[in-house]
Amino acid sequence: MPIRRFRVTVAAVPLLAATLLTLTGCVTVHGEEVLQPAVTKGEAGRVLDRFGEQNNKANEDYDLDVNSRIEAGGLREIDQAGLKVRKEDYPEGNPDYEPLEFSDTRFLIPQQRGWPRWFVADTLSNRNDLRWFLVFVKEGPDARWHATHLSLLDDSERADIGEFAEDGDGHVRRVPLGASAGLTVAPAQLGKTYAAYLKDGSGDDFAPGQHTSDRVGAREQYRRTPEYVTQYVDEATPEYPPVGLRLADGGALVLFSSRHFVKQTVAQGREVEVPPAAGPLMKGTPKKSLTMERVSQQAVVVPPRDDKGDGIVFYNRLEGLVGAEGS
Repeated sequence: MPIRRFRVTVAAVPLLAATLLTLTGCVTVHGEEVLQPAVTKGEAGRVLDRFGEQNNKANEDYDLDVNSRIEAGGLREIDQAGLKVRKEDYPEGNPDYEPLEFSDTRFLIPQQRGWPRWFVADTLSNRNDLRWFLVFVKEGPDARWHATHLSLLDDSERADIGEFAEDGDGHVRRVPLGASAGLTVAPAQLGKTYAAYLKDGSGDDFAPGQHTSDRVGAREQYRRTPEYVTQYVDEATPEYPPVGLRLADGGALVLFSSRHFVKQTVAQGREVEVPPAAGPLMKGTPKKSLTMERVSQQAVVVPPRDDKGDGIVFYNRLEGLVGAEGS
């Protein structure tokens, strides 16, 4: 958004102010210091339309450059790797590609100061019966909007999340990333906290479920077998900041990213099995071991600090293979 400049006539102000204006020439009200909607609904609609058009071109032609124009963050890393793999298999593109279309869209727009600014498109697509939660971020007044997070929710999950809190002007309320968010875990710490939890499942920050206790339990089955040994490393992604929307009950829906490495080392006499999707991303030669790197995007409800309940609940987890290394 351009900086708004207001010029004040010298004759209309006291002498001291007039002297200052003579020196400075004008008074500037910086848009980044004013609390205002992150985007108008009209512009949000155009951003989503542009995303759809460019996304169709990128996925029909497997064009990484086009994808870079509309995506950033963890979503871009996941999709760039996917496009690279498909381009390897189908260098001429996908002649049977079905264009992506959106419908029944609701824009969740907070009021913000400063940059970056963001909003969420809550929309249906012709891909499935799930609601797409697409986060769009604009880094500065001269930057373009890029999609950075995607979560897919069915109707029951969307209803279970509850209503979003709104301010007096009807805008959704964004959640600060630090401790002032008043949540059991600050949004900025979610990636680090989740990575620590996945090591052994200790602590009570997360509610039991598929992406928490079940995932920790499943790992135990594969750490050591007669065929191979598996090692897991999980990391936060501070380079991909989360976003949070305040819920009416004081909690928050937070969308955040994380990074996960899985290394399998085979026993003597065994061959390393390389999944087809890992081939085009491979570095090195997988003689005895293969390390696969994935980026994951999560949609979770974090309860308020004074009402922890069962803990942080996962509603969606979208994961993509982004790298592979053999040794």
